Amino acid sequence: MQELIERIGLPLLIQVVIETWNGLFLLIMMSSLVIGSRGRRQNAAEYVKVPFTREILIFYNLIFLYNFLNVVYIIFDGAAGAAAFWIVRISNFLYFVIGAFLSLFYLELVKKHVAEENGAVLLKKITFALQLLHIPLLILLTLTPFTGALYYFNAQNQYIRGKLFLLWHGATILVFIFILAVLVMYRNKMHRFLRQIITTTTVIPICGFILNTNYTGISFNNICVSLAALIVFMYYEKHRTDVTVQRAHELDQVRAELAEKQLALEQSKNEVLVAQIQPHFINNALMAIRSRCREYPDLYRCITNFSKYLRSHFDAISNTKMITFEQEMENVEAYLDLERDNYGDRLQVEYDIECDQFLIPALSVQPLVENAVRHGIGTYEEGGVVHINARRQDEKICIEIIDDGSGQSNITQQQEKRKGIGIENVRARLRAYCQAELEIISSEHGTIARITMDDEQGGAI
Repeated sequence: MQELIERIGLPLLIQVVIETWNGLFLLIMMSSLVIGSRGRRQNAAEYVKVPFTREILIFYNLIFLYNFLNVVYIIFDGAAGAAAFWIVRISNFLYFVIGAFLSLFYLELVKKHVAEENGAVLLKKITFALQLLHIPLLILLTLTPFTGALYYFNAQNQYIRGKLFLLWHGATILVFIFILAVLVMYRNKMHRFLRQIITTTTVIPICGFILNTNYTGISFNNICVSLAALIVFMYYEKHRTDVTVQRAHELDQVRAELAEKQLALEQSKNEVLVAQIQPHFINNALMAIRSRCREYPDLYRCITNFSKYLRSHFDAISNTKMITFEQEMENVEAYLDLERDNYGDRLQVEYDIECDQFLIPALSVQPLVENAVRHGIGTYEEGGVVHINARRQDEKICIEIIDDGSGQSNITQQQEKRKGIGIENVRARLRAYCQAELEIISSEHGTIARITMDDEQGGAI
C-alpha cells in the first residue's frame, strides 16, 4: 500500500477509493433494475413498466466499465513488470473506447427521444453527423498504440498525452455542448424525466471535461460522471414512484369502470328477462283468445297462424344457433298462411325444394319471402306467384325466392327504406353465421333474392 501511495500519490488514491465505492453503488443500482425486469417476466400482471429503464441500465453499465478501467489504469500506472506494461495499455485503450460509446449513447438518446418523437428532421441529421464524426476518432484511437497520436507511455510506464489528444477531448466537449443546446431548445417538448437525466448527465460531465483540459493527474470527468450517475438514480426512483402511483390510479379507474359495466350488464339482463316475459304474455293471451274462437274456424285459424308467426320470431331473437331449413320453412308457411287471408287467390306460392337437409340462420328466408309478397305480388291488383327454390349445385347450396312483380310499383319512400334495412340485416346474419352471400336481382319482370353458401358452411345434416 505504501508503494502504491508513493507511486500514484494520495489524490489519485482518494479517487480510486471514490470510484470503487461508486462502482459498488452502480452494481446495487443495476441489480435493482435487473430484479425489476425479472419481476416483469414472472408476474406480468402486477409489473409496472417504468419508461427509460433500459436506457438507464445501459448508462450504468457503461459508467461502471468507464470507472473500473480508470481504476485499473491508475493502480498500475508507472508500475514495473510485463503484466503492468500490458494492463495499463489495454485498460487505457478500452477506457477511451467506452468514453466514445458514452458519447454515441447520449447522441442516440437525442436522436430517438427528441428528434424522431418531435419530427425534427434537421436535428436528426445533425445528430447522425456527430455520430459519424466518431468513426475517424475511433480510427485515430486504433492507430494510437503505434503512433502515440492521442497518448503514449514513457520509459517508466506512465501515461502521457499525445499531440492530438485535444482533438479527441474537444470532440467530446462539442458533443456535450450540442446536447445541452438541444436540451435548451426542446425542453418543453421532452419527457420530464428524460429532461432531468439529460441535464444531469450533460451539465455535470461538461464541468469535468473542462477541469480535465489542463491535465493534473486527477480524472475529474470520471468523478463528475460518477456523481451524475448517483443523481440520475435518485431521479429514477422518484420517477418510478410517480409511474407506480399513476398506474395504481389508472387501475382504480379501470376497476370502477368495470364495476359500472357489470352493473349495466346486470340491468341489461333484467331488461332481457322482462322482454322475454312480454312475448310469452302475448302468446298466452293469443292462445286464450283462440280457445274462445272454436266456433269460428276462419278466425281460429288466423289466430293460430299469427301465434306461430310470432313464436318463430321470438325464438329466432333468442336463438344464437342455426336451425334446419325445414324449421325455417315452417316459419315461412306460418307467414304465408296469414298473408293468404289478406290476398286470397291473388297470392300463389310454388315450391321446388330439392334439398332441405342443411342448417341456416333463423329468419333468413322468411323476410325475403315477405319482401316478395309485400313489394312484389302485393303491388299488382291481379297478384302473382312467389317461387321458393332450394337446390345443391357445384358443392354449393342455392336458395331462391322469386316473384313476378316489378318490386317498385306503389312503394313509398319509407317502405323502400324499411325494405333495404331488412335485406341488409338478413345479409349480415348470413355472412356472420355461415359466410353465405345474398344477391338481389331486380328487373321489370320481377325480383330474385338468391342465397348462396358452401355446402360445408351451410352445415349439411
